[in-house]
Amino acid sequence: MICPYCLRNTSANPCKHCKEPLTQLYVQQHKGLSKAPAILSAVGFSGHGKTVYLAALLHAMERQLTRVWKGFYRQALDIESVKTVQANLALLQQGELPESTRRNFPRPSAHRLARIPSYGTRDLLIYDPPGEAFDTDTGIESYAHFVKSASCVLFLVSLEDLPEPKAAELHRLLETYVLGLARLGAKTKRQHLIVAYTKADLLIDEFSGLLTVRDHLQNHYHEAELAKPRKYQRMLDVVSDELASYTASTLGALNFANLATEAFRSIAYSTVSALGAPPEDGYLVTAIQPRAVVDPLMWLLSRS
Repeated sequence: MICPYCLRNTSANPCKHCKEPLTQLYVQQHKGLSKAPAILSAVGFSGHGKTVYLAALLHAMERQLTRVWKGFYRQALDIESVKTVQANLALLQQGELPESTRRNFPRPSAHRLARIPSYGTRDLLIYDPPGEAFDTDTGIESYAHFVKSASCVLFLVSLEDLPEPKAAELHRLLETYVLGLARLGAKTKRQHLIVAYTKADLLIDEFSGLLTVRDHLQNHYHEAELAKPRKYQRMLDVVSDELASYTASTLGALNFANLATEAFRSIAYSTVSALGAPPEDGYLVTAIQPRAVVDPLMWLLSRS
């Protein structure tokens, strides 16, 4: 089985590589799953909403997916994940934002997603390295096992917070990541790239010509389609195509788009609003209303 902490195959408990003890729940139930854990590594600059997005995704699992998918539930696989979920959800309910990931990389967040229509039950391992890890190609070396073992890499990018020229900054993040993986002796060609433009509530006017994207953001998930993930995926394909065109044409980020297409196994585009409205002075002014935050998860499930 795969150790959720170092991502190496192990037949022992504690893990024979990293010596971390595995929870009995993980060991007992791991054998019953037909697929290996889905591994998601979040990549992005500091302040671009990675940690808040992941908290909003867990919020959507609790509040939305349990309603849309009959019998679905999320179950933490260790006590640290329980504490992380409880703390972040409590902050969101109080109108506060979760703290950004600290430089001392925390343990991964490990969850079982049970009874997903069309996909069954999958274990999900989420890694959220601090944004500083992607400032240089050597920065990700401390997180080598997590980053290079991920089947999907989630690029979370806030266009509102990218300095000008935005296309060049987007390309710099991708170049840094590709160089970093090369230093680790890993190949990005084995990974699927999911680009998520964050803070989509601020981009409605920017996306004025993207009809499917705007409709998707304004109609609160299209829950009828989400109840049938394969049908929902077809809509996400259209959203991705529109955002790919926007990236190349409007942003002028052809360097980024062409490098991503060449370097990765596949590339998909999405846009998310973790909160639904911008905070003021670090606090929410309205109740959290996530938009499209499940989309990267759906891409992950379809690609792993």
